[in-house]
Amino acid sequence: MSIIQDLYSIFDKEQSKYLERKASTNLVVLELSNNLAFLREGLSEQLDGSEIIAGLSDKEYKKAIAKGVDLNVVQKKSLSKSTCGGVKEFEKYIAWSTEKMINNVYERISTLKKLNNKKGKVDVNARLKYLFKFLMLLMAHIQNEKLTVQR
Repeated sequence: MSIIQDLYSIFDKEQSKYLERKASTNLVVLELSNNLAFLREGLSEQLDGSEIIAGLSDKEYKKAIAKGVDLNVVQKKSLSKSTCGGVKEFEKYIAWSTEKMINNVYERISTLKKLNNKKGKVDVNARLKYLFKFLMLLMAHIQNEKLTVQR
């Protein structure tokens, strides 16, 4: 093989790796968006918490983590105070990286699934509502928008 063919081969491999990582991050964002939409509808329709939890997905996130995808490429900036829209309960997340926020969402989903299997006095609906709010914050951050609270 000539050096040119070797360079083309290297370029093709690197290009396909790049496209695969980009596709993985896009699929994670789509999954987050779908989870948010499902949570919104499930809570507004007052579905049982167990049904909502069962409908939350984490497959694309697990695939991305297994591939070692850097989730900070979704939004390179850290969470800013202006994104929080003056909501006091979100102030503790200011300066969190996008990856840390995404990991936190999926950690909460995983915890909910585990707690849901246990019979106890866990207020699943309160946890689902907080997950909904946090997902709203994350999606606003990813889309570089500011939350506005109507009072």
